[in-house]
Amino acid sequence: MILSKFALTDRVAIVTGAGRGIGKGIALGFAQAGAHVVACARTVEQIEATAEEIRALGRKSLAIPTDVRESEQVDDMVRKTVEEFGRIDILVNNAGGLFVVAVLDMSERAWDAIIRENLKSVFLCSKAVAKVMVEQKKGSIVNLASMAGRTGSPGMAHYGAAKAGIINLTQSLSAEWAPYKIRVNAIAPGPVWTPGAPIVWPTPEVQAQVVSRVLLGRFGQPEDIAAAAIYLASDASDWVTGQTFEINGGPAIQV
Repeated sequence: MILSKFALTDRVAIVTGAGRGIGKGIALGFAQAGAHVVACARTVEQIEATAEEIRALGRKSLAIPTDVRESEQVDDMVRKTVEEFGRIDILVNNAGGLFVVAVLDMSERAWDAIIRENLKSVFLCSKAVAKVMVEQKKGSIVNLASMAGRTGSPGMAHYGAAKAGIINLTQSLSAEWAPYKIRVNAIAPGPVWTPGAPIVWPTPEVQAQVVSRVLLGRFGQPEDIAAAAIYLASDASDWVTGQTFEINGGPAIQV
């Protein structure tokens, strides 16, 4: 049955930034698809809450406080996961962040902080997990990019550059690791409503403008991105690697 290819039964997934928003949506979606999920983020209370929801779905979960910008903490996250579950089948590099600032007002420190949080973290986590997946001769890595990495975005040049870097890194890693049957893909979401959304779209007027540029007429929800992540993590996408999927509600067509 073709639907069985979408199942993640008893697979072990690490989801970074799993305490809220898209990361939590993916973590819960994976659990609903049958996976055991390691929830990682810096905020202990949030990932513990996610882990409890996963356990309530009948799946195993481990909450590991991790700063994915620090290689030692990333290595410790991987070690604890292998000690608990014996393998890692899926990695979702979701952790990241942004703040709005014009380039002329942007400090070097601000630039470095966003590149480190959004791009360096993907490099560190992918490298650490791939060492396990190489031994297994199988695995799936899903990176969260953004439409800002495709088109750019005023006030978020640092964020857009980091996300564009993720798209390119996804292609490079897919080529390097294909011989080990490790697939690496990315998702570039459009405007998704999460707890952090008001930072970017702070007023009802701005929010209405954003929605007006979406063909399907609404903000995305974390579940919309989780559905794509399940596909890329599962055997349904066994012949897909190096790709970036734009999940954006359809960009408005200019006429």
